[in-house]
Amino acid sequence: MELPANHLTSKLPFIIGVTGHRDILASDVSSANFDVNGNNATLKATIRATLLHWHHQLNIEANPNTVTKAVNERKIVTPIWLMSGLAQGADLLSIEVALALQTELGCDAIKVIGCLPMPLTNFEQDFQPISIQPRSDSYQQLTNVVSALQKNGNELLEIKHALSDDDYQFAINDSNYGDLRNSLYLNQGLFIAKYANVLLALWDGCDAKGCGGTADIVKYKLGMDVSWPSHTENLSLKAVSEFDGQVSGIVHHLQVNRINTTTNTAPLLLPDSPPSEALAAIAPEVGQLYAYSYAANEHALTDFISTEFIQLLSELRFYNSYSTEESVNVVDSLVASPAVSVGHDIDIDNGLLVAKPIFTLADNIALVGQQKYRQLIKLFFWFAIIGFACYELTGNLVNSQEGSWVVLVTLLSIMACWGVIRYAGNHDLKWKYQLARGVAEAMRIRGFLNLSNIPPSGEPIIPRRYRSHLPLLNHAVAVTEIDWWRASSYKNLDEIRDTWIGDQRSFLQSRLQLSAKNVTELLYKRPRYAASLCASFSKKCFILAIGIGAMLLLSMLAQQLFHFSTLNEANNMLMMIVQYSLMLGGVVALWSELCGYETTANGYASMEELYGRAHSLLKGDMTLAKELMLLALAREAMFEHVNWSNAESNNDIKNRN
Repeated sequence: MELPANHLTSKLPFIIGVTGHRDILASDVSSANFDVNGNNATLKATIRATLLHWHHQLNIEANPNTVTKAVNERKIVTPIWLMSGLAQGADLLSIEVALALQTELGCDAIKVIGCLPMPLTNFEQDFQPISIQPRSDSYQQLTNVVSALQKNGNELLEIKHALSDDDYQFAINDSNYGDLRNSLYLNQGLFIAKYANVLLALWDGCDAKGCGGTADIVKYKLGMDVSWPSHTENLSLKAVSEFDGQVSGIVHHLQVNRINTTTNTAPLLLPDSPPSEALAAIAPEVGQLYAYSYAANEHALTDFISTEFIQLLSELRFYNSYSTEESVNVVDSLVASPAVSVGHDIDIDNGLLVAKPIFTLADNIALVGQQKYRQLIKLFFWFAIIGFACYELTGNLVNSQEGSWVVLVTLLSIMACWGVIRYAGNHDLKWKYQLARGVAEAMRIRGFLNLSNIPPSGEPIIPRRYRSHLPLLNHAVAVTEIDWWRASSYKNLDEIRDTWIGDQRSFLQSRLQLSAKNVTELLYKRPRYAASLCASFSKKCFILAIGIGAMLLLSMLAQQLFHFSTLNEANNMLMMIVQYSLMLGGVVALWSELCGYETTANGYASMEELYGRAHSLLKGDMTLAKELMLLALAREAMFEHVNWSNAESNNDIKNRN
C-alpha cells in the first residue's frame, strides 16, 4: 500500500518564522535585479537559499549519488511551516519565495501561515498610497499573497490579543499608529518568535526606538527583555524564564540595510562573539545563527539552547522518518485489527484542529509499535524458558546421548535470546514506540487544555529536567498550542469534566482493576493485577523452593546417617522441583520487571487520585484558580508520562546483554 499524497499533513512540522524590516534597501536598484513585481531578486534568492538550507537539514537525499542538485530530489519526511506577517518588505518577500518553493516541492512540503495582527480590512490601512518602495505595488502584492494563502492548505491566522474591546477597536482604527496599535504588531511578532524553531530575521542588527519592530522580536527570541505598552501585554506570550531555558529555537540572521537608516542605536549582536560550537555543524552558507544574547555573555545558556536545537533536529528527522515508514503498517494493522485505534480519546478532537492528523498517526504508531515489541518479548521468553528448562536437566543427563541433545537445545536457546536482544537493539523498537507515545501524550494533554480554552503559559508543561533530552515532546506541545490560537473552545465545565477528567479517570480505574476477562487483558491492560499476581506467584515459587529444599536436606541427612539407598530417586525429584521452582519464580519476576507493571500501576494510582480530586473541584463557572488547577494537572500528567518513559527505557530488553 502506497502512502497518500498528503501524508506530510500527519508529520510533525519544522516551523520557520519570519521577521524583518518593511524598508529593506535593494542591493542594486537597476532593473536587472528586480523581478516583474518590482522586488529585489537578489534578496529573494538569499531567502530561497535559506529556506532550502533548513529543508536539506530536515530531509535526506533520495539518491545521494546524483549529480544534479534539484530541490525535489530529496525524500521529504518533514514539512516546513513558514509563519510570517503580511507587512510589505521582508514579510511579503519571504511568503512569495515560500509559495514558489511550494510549487516545486509540493503543497504539503511547505505550508505558509500568514499571521495578521488585526482583521485584514483594518490591516490594509498599512498599504495606503504612500509607499516605502515606490517601484513596487505593495497593495497588489498583499492581495496576491492573501489570495494564495487561501489555497493549497495555506492559512491566514488572526492572532489573539489581550486588549479590552474598547482599546482593540481604537487600535485597529488608529491611523496615527499609537501604542495600542503598535502593541498588536508586537503581539503578532512575538507569537511568530515564540513558536518558530528558527526565526529568520531580515534585520540591520540594530535596536529600534519604537514598539513592535524587528529588533523587539529578535530580542524576545534571544532571551532579552521586551517592553509592552502599558496594559497591553499578552500573558500567553510571556517569555519563558531563563531558568526554564527561555523560548526554544534559534535566530537565523540575514544582514540587510534599510532605506530609513536607524541612528543612535547600538548593535544588539556582537559581531566578534564566537559562534556556538553546537551550531557549527549546521552553519548556513548565508547568514549567522544565534541561540542566545551574546551581549549577556552567558555561554551556558547559549550551549543549552544550541544543544536542544540540534537534538530537536535529530529527533524530528528520526521520528518523521520512522512514522513515514510505519504509516503503511499502521493502516494495514488498523484494517486487520480495528480494535487498534484511538479508543478513549475521541472527544479530544474538540481541542485539536490542524494537529489532529499528527496526533492520530502518533497514537496509532505507538499502539502498533507496542504490539511489535510485545511480540518480541514473548519470543524472548519462549526461548528463555526452553533454555532454562534444558539447563536444569543438563546436570542429570551428563555423559548421555540425551544430555548432548539437551545441551544443544540449551545453546540454541541462548543464541536465540541473544539474537532477539540484538534485534531489539539494532531496531530500537521500544524507543521508537515510546517516542511516538510521548508525542501523542504531549498532544493529548495540550489538546485537553485547548478544549478547556486555557491559554499557553510561560512555564512549560514538560518537566525542566527533561526538556533538553526530549525536545520533540516540547515541540509537539507547541504545535498543538497553535490550535488554541486558531480557535477558542467554550468553557463548559461539565463537558471538560466528562471529556477530560472523567474520561481519563475511567481509563486509569480500568487499568487499576484487580480482575481480567482473559490472559491478554491481564498481561497488557491490568498492570496492578498483573504485578500482584506476578509477585504472589514468584513468592510462592521461592517459598516452595525453600520448603522442598529443607525436605531435600533432611532426606540427604537421613540417607547419610541411616544409609537409605531408596531415597536416591526421591532426592533427585526433590532437587528438580527446587530447580524448576526457582526458575519459574525468576522468569515471572523478570517478566514483571520488563513489563514495568509495578511502576506503571503506581503512576496510574497517583494520577487517578489527582484526577479524582480535580473531578470533585470542577463545578460552577471557570475561574482563574480552576485554570491554574488544570494547568497543574496537565504538568503532573506529563511528568508522570516522562517518568514512565524513563522507567520503560531502563527495562528495555536491549539492555539485557
